[in-house]
Amino acid sequence: MFILKKLFFSSLIILISSCALNNFKNNQNINNYSIEIETPSDRYNVYFKENLKRFFHNADNNNIYLLKTKITFETTKTLSVSGQNILRSTKASIDYQLTNKNTNFVKSGTIKTFPALSSSSNSLYTQEKSIEHIMERLTISSAKSLYSHINIIMRRLS
Repeated sequence: MFILKKLFFSSLIILISSCALNNFKNNQNINNYSIEIETPSDRYNVYFKENLKRFFHNADNNNIYLLKTKITFETTKTLSVSGQNILRSTKASIDYQLTNKNTNFVKSGTIKTFPALSSSSNSLYTQEKSIEHIMERLTISSAKSLYSHINIIMRRLS
């Protein structure tokens, strides 16, 4: 009886894991499109482009779509909660234009991120480094949000 229980549970585990792996293989090939990405050549736009390339996984050279993007940052001064220190609020704005090379269909828009606050310090070097780190983090999160936005657009088109 004990052997039958072991055999039943082991076959159940094998059956469940094979079904899970089959669905995993089907979900790997969801992106059946290829996108060529163009950005300006400054530091943060190149960093933004490389993060987008990691998300899109373009394997073939048949680029049907062209994505022109540009990321810009806006830094403003804000007050802290206690009102004594001045903090800097940084927002990223992504302008994108998605073009189908065959039909010349264009979808464009702007995505804005939530503001990120930088610390208030008396050192200019610390303030500059803090803003650089914030811009890098905003670049990564902006690439994620643009990738999900482009995926929604592509699913609506097909």
